[in-house]
Amino acid sequence: MKLFRLIFPAALMVLALSTVANAFLGFGGKYETVQPQGDTVRIKAADISDTARFYAFKDGGAEIRFFVVKGPDGAVRAALDACDVCWREGKGYRQQGPNMICENCGMAFNTARINEVRGGCNPHPLERTVDAGGDLLLRVAELKAGAKYFATAKK
Repeated sequence: MKLFRLIFPAALMVLALSTVANAFLGFGGKYETVQPQGDTVRIKAADISDTARFYAFKDGGAEIRFFVVKGPDGAVRAALDACDVCWREGKGYRQQGPNMICENCGMAFNTARINEVRGGCNPHPLERTVDAGGDLLLRVAELKAGAKYFATAKK
């Protein structure tokens, strides 16, 4: 019991410090870095679900951020973590149930609308294909075209 009283406060302190480091220094952030395979970025089928996963593609000094999610209709969706309206704020989206919520203006977009609706505050769609094994394929050129949404955005 005495050992517990010594270890427990130290463990809480480590947990608190790691949480602060994550929040302020970006350790363990929400973006997983992806590497291209030739002219394609591949997201494994096993990594695609109705919970959005956020990725970052690095092109030189630019970091292009995007997310992938399976909509309620079963279709795999992919979009930049930016929109045509709020992108300058650099806040992107978060998921709440079947919706992606703009972190700047609070508008909600059902994941079934991603890649179907363009413009406004909708997540900027990415052209995508799904191979026979269910992996999502994104063209590197398509991702690079999205760099403009992140080059001058606030971070």
